[in-house]
Amino acid sequence: MTLLSVWFLYSTVEAEVIVDEPLSFGTFAIINNSSVSTISISTNDRASRTRDIQILYIGQAARLRLVNYPPFTRLFISPVLPQQSTVFVGTTEQFTLSQVDMPDSIITDSLGEASLRVGGTLETSGNGGSYIDTTYNLTLMLTINY
Repeated sequence: MTLLSVWFLYSTVEAEVIVDEPLSFGTFAIINNSSVSTISISTNDRASRTRDIQILYIGQAARLRLVNYPPFTRLFISPVLPQQSTVFVGTTEQFTLSQVDMPDSIITDSLGEASLRVGGTLETSGNGGSYIDTTYNLTLMLTINY
């Protein structure tokens, strides 16, 4: 599972969010989807899981750079949640990005830039349906105000 892009909904300058590393939940198996299970990646790349998910390869937190903001300015960041995954082939159950692990504000430096790490939590549907072996994509939308 890879977080491919980030959108920001508010900006009065030509600010930009650069994804240096996408959020990845790694590779995991769902043993049983009869109840909601979760997998989480923290901002320091620690993985955890609940119920019926088995982690095969640990993913990593995203690394984002916010650029072209005013210098020494506090940016207030909030995710737009929940977000549903998509796949490009086949019919399958989807994942829900239910939580995001990141600071709710950050201060830009003298160049108007700031860096942050972003982790998150995925939930299975829990309805007994099947997941196919493929890549699931999510787009995380952020609101950035200052």
